[in-house]
Amino acid sequence: MTTTQFYNPKTIANVSIPNDLVPTNPSIDWQFNPTAIAPGAYATSSKSLYTISGLWMEKFLSTTSQLWCTGYNIPNQSSTVVGIELQLNVLRQSRIEDYLIQLTLGGELIGENYASTINPVQSDQFTGDNIPLTPVGDLNIYGGPGDLWGTTGLTSANIADPTFGIVIAFHSNIIYPHRDICQLDQASLRITYA
Repeated sequence: MTTTQFYNPKTIANVSIPNDLVPTNPSIDWQFNPTAIAPGAYATSSKSLYTISGLWMEKFLSTTSQLWCTGYNIPNQSSTVVGIELQLNVLRQSRIEDYLIQLTLGGELIGENYASTINPVQSDQFTGDNIPLTPVGDLNIYGGPGDLWGTTGLTSANIADPTFGIVIAFHSNIIYPHRDICQLDQASLRITYA
């Protein structure tokens, strides 16, 4: 087996989505780093994601727009693809959770949604422990050398396609009150071939 280096996207697009948690709340758009699309501040949510406690708090739940990260320029190895790994670095001080972490090809979502149901920065949020809300680098790995994300028939040519990539979105925890900005610093992919 051969594993490539991590590749970074050349294109990141902001796509507004309906808020499944609260249909009347529009998704929160992203502001992009104007200097370059490279590790270190790809995008920052244009306003805080939040949950407000109290009666009818569901009115205040928020979701980010989707970030479509494509154009990875991964060379066609003309080999069988056996694994896809995403290295995602997100700075989130508060109880912001994954909503959508899924592959894309040809403008369509493919495979399984790998969004974690628990915020890894505060994975003990359900125990009631007091957790300091300070900026934490949130480096996560999704997939791996033997993981095709629930896809079948993905070829080396598909991986090299400029429309291949990852779609990312986040949402506020639906129970615990919080308010914070979310910053995406890295969304790198590497591929394992047979």
